Amino acid sequence: MRTTSAATLALTLGMLTATSVASAAPIVGSWSGRGTVRLTSGQVEPVSCRVRYEKGDSAGKTFTLDAKCATTAGTFLLYGRVSRRSASSYRGSLYGEQSTVSGKITISVRGNSQTVRVSNSRGSGSLNLRKR
Repeated sequence: MRTTSAATLALTLGMLTATSVASAAPIVGSWSGRGTVRLTSGQVEPVSCRVRYEKGDSAGKTFTLDAKCATTAGTFLLYGRVSRRSASSYRGSLYGEQSTVSGKITISVRGNSQTVRVSNSRGSGSLNLRKR
């Protein structure tokens, strides 16, 4: 009887731990990396960014982001909100520090790396980020 109770407890704890790990968002935390921005004029610029994601709701379905990015034209701050579409896919909106800049963002996470794609009326961009 004790062996059965111990086995049941161990199995239950194992299931709870597995559930906690599975529900933990792989996106939360600090990321950094590089990519390119293509303006509607056709000009291509290198870009580097540091991004921080935090939980946006208690259910773990939405996340906020703060990003500091740099191109040859200067440094800029971005803010946004993304929603989880699947275990490794997110989609949402992005806003610049000036309210005139906004756009769409999609994120694909694989382990400690992610691919970010952004677009707005001025152009599009793609970044590869690594968890810091």
